[in-house]
Amino acid sequence: MRWLYAFLVFAGIFFLILPTAVPVMKTSADFSIFNTNWNGCSEFAKVLADNGKIVPVLYPYNSIKLKREGVLIVVGPDVGFSSLEIEKVRDFVEEGGTLFIADDFGRANSLLAGLGMNGKFSDKPLGDIFYSRRADFPVVVRIEDPELSYDVEKLVLNIPSVITGLKGRGGEEKVFSSKVSVVGEVGEGESRRSYPIMAETRYGKGRVILLSDPDILINDMAVENRKFIDNIVRYLGSDLFYFDDAHHSDFNPYSVTTVYIHKELDRGRAFQIFIFVAALMVFIESGIAKVIGQLVGRLIPAGRGDMFEGLPEDIDRERLKRIVNEIKTGSKFESGEGNERRKGIYRTTKRGGW
Repeated sequence: MRWLYAFLVFAGIFFLILPTAVPVMKTSADFSIFNTNWNGCSEFAKVLADNGKIVPVLYPYNSIKLKREGVLIVVGPDVGFSSLEIEKVRDFVEEGGTLFIADDFGRANSLLAGLGMNGKFSDKPLGDIFYSRRADFPVVVRIEDPELSYDVEKLVLNIPSVITGLKGRGGEEKVFSSKVSVVGEVGEGESRRSYPIMAETRYGKGRVILLSDPDILINDMAVENRKFIDNIVRYLGSDLFYFDDAHHSDFNPYSVTTVYIHKELDRGRAFQIFIFVAALMVFIESGIAKVIGQLVGRLIPAGRGDMFEGLPEDIDRERLKRIVNEIKTGSKFESGEGNERRKGIYRTTKRGGW
């Protein structure tokens, strides 16, 4: 019997590390989760996969089902949104879903306008005196939400935009540029001050989260922004992610392959398997299972015995059985042979009638 417990432990651990076959597309489209080049979001997809399930969206929203417990992720869209899609998104968010948009100078403003939101992405780039490598890569350190700022020293941007129109209208700003940053050029009606890079607002029962630089999520910048990306995924508060690849105009999958993902052993899960099997062994070997089985057996009513048992001895049981049988079958024939004879008589009569 002990070999069975060892087998259960082995089988449990085996399924934990069993490789998973995953069909994979490849494309060169910017911001696609199927693009493994510098401008793709395949690394972001890995973080999403570590935290839940990814559902690629390759068709218009109105042709798919969006579950309200999920998150619709839109990164760098350059294709417009139809009225039917906007209506679908509105229903999704109002019912409790989360819409996460990372954009700068793309088409996301048309979706926000269709939803009737005041917030939007500025059409001018953010400039700052604090940057990494060169001025095109401003650095952000002011992350006010503790969940987003956890273990993050800085956030490196890439020619970002900023979010406007949400302040004082129910929006909550989360991440800011420095106090000496500027949108556009100084002298164009803009002054040096802090601008929101990430913000959130309630929408019905759900919420809309805006990030004004989709390049934060691309593979080329995933390493330096990895902690922040991890925090964003957890901040989304779901394990179901709808990733929009339908609004990338150059989405052109040029190959479809199958890869095998090898899993590392989760020590926590392995420990749970050992505990479960140990508890099962104690439960069976100690006799507790046998005692419980006996108690349950006593509680279950026994099957009916012979209905003629317990009758007075002067009653003819055989005749009583025939009477009961006639009542059940509607016939005086007791055996299968009698029934066959009755059927034969019926068939002969029918043939005679013909």
